[in-house]
Amino acid sequence: MSSIVTLIVIAAAVVLGIALAYVPMRLLLAQIAKNVSSFIQRQRDRRRSVRGTPDRRKEEDVQAPTPAP
Repeated sequence: MSSIVTLIVIAAAVVLGIALAYVPMRLLLAQIAKNVSSFIQRQRDRRRSVRGTPDRRKEEDVQAPTPAP
């Protein structure tokens, strides 16, 4: 009988531990997802805005230097 009570207490402790860890994990993941989404949106807005400098991401007709003999 005491072994059954011990198993029930251990199972309850494990379930309680998992439940108490689940809520902070979900909150943390929600915060990370919100930060990543806002970062992606800021990058999209930045790329759409007109800047005074040319876009360095696009390749231009630049030839590679020739190696010295």
